[in-house]
Amino acid sequence: MQNILISLVRYSDKCCAFNVRINSAAYNALKQAGRYLEEELLLTVNREKTHVCRSWQGVKFLGVSIYSGYTQIQQVKLNGFKAKVRTLTRRSSPNLIDVIDELNPVLAGFAMYYRIANCKGVLADLARWVRRRIRAIQMKLWKKPTRLHRRLRQLGYPAEFKAIKMNSWANAASPLAHYALPNNHLHKELWLFDLSAVTTGILVPDENKNRQEPYTRPVRTVL
Repeated sequence: MQNILISLVRYSDKCCAFNVRINSAAYNALKQAGRYLEEELLLTVNREKTHVCRSWQGVKFLGVSIYSGYTQIQQVKLNGFKAKVRTLTRRSSPNLIDVIDELNPVLAGFAMYYRIANCKGVLADLARWVRRRIRAIQMKLWKKPTRLHRRLRQLGYPAEFKAIKMNSWANAASPLAHYALPNNHLHKELWLFDLSAVTTGILVPDENKNRQEPYTRPVRTVL
């Protein structure tokens, strides 16, 4: 197979072959690979999942879809990630710090695994969504607008205070919620893992560059 300029990528029990420019060569490579795996390595090839396709169609591999010029996270993986985050960030949670402690490994694991994809915008959107869920929890824990107003006064909020529903998902994205719980407070003081700060689209990650330590942190500021 190496004689016809094929690059192989193998992980666990999955394998992809790239850079086959001729259609007939692709099917020939598939036939050779299947014979080698079954006859030499005595492995079973799944004929239903084994196929030849063009790069513009996308190759689904280990949670990502690989195209000619970019790689993206599969939608089913995004849906599964969001479902897990929803479970961990229920607004009935009694303690915000405990929520963040449980949430951070999930956020870090997802980001570190999928950062090979071209997903900067996706991670930024997810970061905004996660922050909104954290704000929704804190708003409900405050229960009454007076506690929100006290926090706003501490921060020097210049405008008039408005009475808003503290258990409203919509109000978790309001200017008052953002002012009371700014991004820097969530990430720098409560140490919520910042998905938007992860470098993406990298094939060989530099472990010392942009390194984040979500679990080694100073004492938090608790509201």
